[in-house]
Amino acid sequence: MSNQANTDAATLPPLANRPLNIGSSMNDDASRLDALAKVTGAAKYGRDVHPANALYIAFVRCPFGAATLESCDVDAARAVPGVVEADVSKRQGNYHGATVGHVAADSPLSLRRGMAALACRWKRKGDVVTTIEQGIEAEPELPVDAKAMIEQAGDRTLDATYSTEVQTHSSLETHGACVDHKGDSAVVYVSTQGTSSARDGLDEALGLPASKFEVVCEYVGGGFGSKLNGAGKEGMLAARIAAKHKRSAYLFVNRAEEHLDTGNRPSSRTRVRVAFEADGTIKGGHIQTWGGVGPNRGGGGVNVPSGRYRLGQITTAHADISLNGGMPRAFRAPGHPQGAFAEELMLDEVAARCGLDPLALRLRLIKADAIREMAELGARLIGWDKRLVNGAQAGPIRRGMGMGVTSWGRFPSSVDAEVVVNRDGSVEARTGTQDIGTGQRTVVGIVTADAMGVPLEAVTVRIGRSTLPPGPGSGGSVTTVNSAPAFMEAGKAAATQVLELVAGRTGAPVNELTIAGGEVRRNGAKVMAWKDACALIPDTIIGKGRNTQKTVAADKTTGTSGGAQFVDLDVDVETGVVKVHRIVAVQACGRVVSRKLAESQVIGGVIQGLSYALFEHRLLDRQTGAMVNPNLEWYKIAGPKDMPLIEPVLWSKDKEAAGPRPLGEPPTIPTAGAIACAIYNAIGVPVRSLPITPDKVLAAMAGKGGAK
Repeated sequence: MSNQANTDAATLPPLANRPLNIGSSMNDDASRLDALAKVTGAAKYGRDVHPANALYIAFVRCPFGAATLESCDVDAARAVPGVVEADVSKRQGNYHGATVGHVAADSPLSLRRGMAALACRWKRKGDVVTTIEQGIEAEPELPVDAKAMIEQAGDRTLDATYSTEVQTHSSLETHGACVDHKGDSAVVYVSTQGTSSARDGLDEALGLPASKFEVVCEYVGGGFGSKLNGAGKEGMLAARIAAKHKRSAYLFVNRAEEHLDTGNRPSSRTRVRVAFEADGTIKGGHIQTWGGVGPNRGGGGVNVPSGRYRLGQITTAHADISLNGGMPRAFRAPGHPQGAFAEELMLDEVAARCGLDPLALRLRLIKADAIREMAELGARLIGWDKRLVNGAQAGPIRRGMGMGVTSWGRFPSSVDAEVVVNRDGSVEARTGTQDIGTGQRTVVGIVTADAMGVPLEAVTVRIGRSTLPPGPGSGGSVTTVNSAPAFMEAGKAAATQVLELVAGRTGAPVNELTIAGGEVRRNGAKVMAWKDACALIPDTIIGKGRNTQKTVAADKTTGTSGGAQFVDLDVDVETGVVKVHRIVAVQACGRVVSRKLAESQVIGGVIQGLSYALFEHRLLDRQTGAMVNPNLEWYKIAGPKDMPLIEPVLWSKDKEAAGPRPLGEPPTIPTAGAIACAIYNAIGVPVRSLPITPDKVLAAMAGKGGAK
């Protein structure tokens, strides 16, 4: 049932350009199916589950960047009333938050008392590494070819270093699990981005066969990639303790621990040395990147060059730097925002050196025709023709405009879908996939209703249980892309079975029957109501659909996703404060399932990119390595008053875009770079380090001779 755009002024979206999106999706007007449950508090998250007689568990953690545990009183902890287990198995910690043991108790109060009774005494190690710069022994020499190219270019070269700080995941629902252990069975409530992956490996920890336990994650309070690691160490420890004591167990970390030890977008350093022609054409050069990865050996990659621009003959090298800080995990487009920040600001600097409009330069360098078209549209919407030359303004408040582009690939994944039709006309769509807030529950409902020709109100969606048909984890923007075709197939299979029953009753050829508007029709004329047709069902009808990695990879109706973003902001050069007023985000997403959800995804990605650009900074004490702001008061995240007008434009001009395309990752990639370019335009000097806080703006202004 394709949606018909409602053009009544009362129903139009509030933002100026959203009418561009009307009629772009299967369902333009549907709200989230779980909206009421979430706003009323009826939705229960794993953190909300507290079984009777449960054990409460907490990790014992290192409080410094590097330290040795000299002593702790495990016996005293075990002697605390209500403490049932205390164990410390490690003595070394190499980052703040590193786990060395745990305590389990009958209540949160007993747990706190047991932790205090441990009386851990730590000896700090002398030296800690808290920045990438500290860990770089010496920058490598330029490759021979790149060195020769740069020397020949003379003064038409750019040598610049760009850096970004750690961005913590800061999930509203912290990491953890609750195991409701019933002796010979269990239900495990995990805050996870992958129901199936959370199930895998728990059988051994629980001491139960897979058939005797179920993983449930019907609602997830955010993840951004940090909850892709199955049940995580939190869930695994809760499972082991529950199995050992044959009791339920609860382990969710607190807010500080969420910052310290649940992963992050790693810090980065990018040194760009490129040669260019007088017209801005990049001849080539060398880009050296570094990533700050905590105790990890990898995970700090920086995606630059991105491949979106023609940048000549660029050689690259990368090194990961071990730091005394928490380790990276996948974070919404891993490595891409860091790289886009450097790449976009680099292009603006080259354009300024050549006296060029940075949009004009990009339009020559962008490889994909579709992204070039999106950039032209975004420029018109933002009013790029009103952009002034870099640094041309006087007065305390100066306006700036900047831009950046994005792209994201498609990653095939297997999905099983199941649609059940009952005799009363109700439809149930079933999938084990989870909804981390992106709207998977609603996507499944809309696709099923559209495939069958029934109203969305007739469809109930069950998700987030390991006993339901399996699907992919919510990472890499794979969930909708891969599950929508499977539910389209399952819905059509179920509808066909209903039509076969109607054909048998009426004698009409089945190929002449359709379902639309909640009724069965033949050549457009009503044959019978949907509910009457379903009353012919002997018991239930089950339609099944399946996408394998092979079939998805062969599907040419869905593919990669590009985009372009434009920023309009002001900089107060007396205080250094940046105020973003407007961001236009043009995003290709193929066949849109739900307009509201797609717009929300784009807006959310932009918000996260803006927060990364201007606010978020994990602060490690240079002497101790301890994080000094593991909270949501001093770890600044963009709030309501920091929000600009964000205008999502759902691009649908790709003639081959008959299916959905990735949407979770790409909108957050270019935002920080576009903001940095807009600030450069306003003040006439680049700020090459994120977050772009007022002190950095003022320092940049002072470096060029001060504000005038």
